Amino acid sequence: MSDSDNPNINPWTVWALIFIMLMGILVYYSWLKTVQRQYVDGKPPFLRPVDRFRADGHKKDSIELFDTKGRFYLVGYFYSGDEKEALAVCNRMMKMREAFPEVDEFSLVGVSMAPELDSSENLMKFAKKNGYTSDDWIFVTGNRDRIRTYMNKFFRYPGHEKPDEYRETETDLYARELRLSLVYQGASDEEAFIRGVYWEGIRKGEVKNDKAAGDDITYLLKLKENLPTKTIE
Repeated sequence: MSDSDNPNINPWTVWALIFIMLMGILVYYSWLKTVQRQYVDGKPPFLRPVDRFRADGHKKDSIELFDTKGRFYLVGYFYSGDEKEALAVCNRMMKMREAFPEVDEFSLVGVSMAPELDSSENLMKFAKKNGYTSDDWIFVTGNRDRIRTYMNKFFRYPGHEKPDEYRETETDLYARELRLSLVYQGASDEEAFIRGVYWEGIRKGEVKNDKAAGDDITYLLKLKENLPTKTIE
């Protein structure tokens, strides 16, 4: 093989690639240390920013989510046609909310995995049947692709459909989504953030035990004592 057959590799290119890799590792390590420090200090970490979202509600009205500073949003994902699984999600949200009866700025957001099946009428029937009738509750439906794209992008909720062989009943269409997310925008925050993700159990990383929601909300309440609730213009 002649020298002309050998590719010419610029050593500066190699060093540049190594530098970029090292910087990526450094940034990732710094992020991990920041999240770890926030947990140690009891401060809920800023996990991910969340865009404001407009959709259809169970009261046949247009709703806008994550647009209000100082408001707590607990978000769950389910299909109301599978009532057993839907109740499991909603009752967990309700239990978290009941720990703070003095707080008015609270929204319990149930997003449908199957909005083409969960019409506003069906979600309203589900809400009335199970006593989810207070102004805290918002059940979300609308365009399937739009909702699924949004929930997958910001909340990492894919809404996996179950194969036929794993379905226990006719309404057992989707894999149960155990996560609940806390979304909050503080006085100095330019956008809303996911400040906690909770599971029925203990998991490493962003997923924490349900009971941790109380600690996170308490911490954020202390920061907003002098913050009037208002909608972002």
